[in-house]
Amino acid sequence: MDSFDRSGALPAPRFGDYSPVLPPSDPEKPRAPDTLPGDLDSETAALLRMVVLPQIEAASSWGDLVMRLREKGFGLGFRAGRMILNRLDSGAEICTGRSLGAPLRGLAARLGRPALRLSRDGLSARLQG
Repeated sequence: MDSFDRSGALPAPRFGDYSPVLPPSDPEKPRAPDTLPGDLDSETAALLRMVVLPQIEAASSWGDLVMRLREKGFGLGFRAGRMILNRLDSGAEICTGRSLGAPLRGLAARLGRPALRLSRDGLSARLQG
């Protein structure tokens, strides 16, 4: 593998503890707590739907859904009235349920209203249990 990534850019330099150094022109912006994940590109959305949507459709309860998603490396969160799919390993938010074709309203109609525990920030929630 050469020193260029797919975009043709040089990798970020690494020093000391091998953490990447961000260039000053590209500061990392913290995510506002009330913003939702952006739209996925069509290829990523299609791949996620192939992996995640069958798990969502086969779930018989919210607990079952959480276990099925956990087996695939995903978790659920809730914010601003939306269900958010996230990665278990990093906690990174991927997309909303609507982006997957499984909006919260449809799941609540099929599985019942989810029992949520509100977080301290007052904006997000997790499933109880």
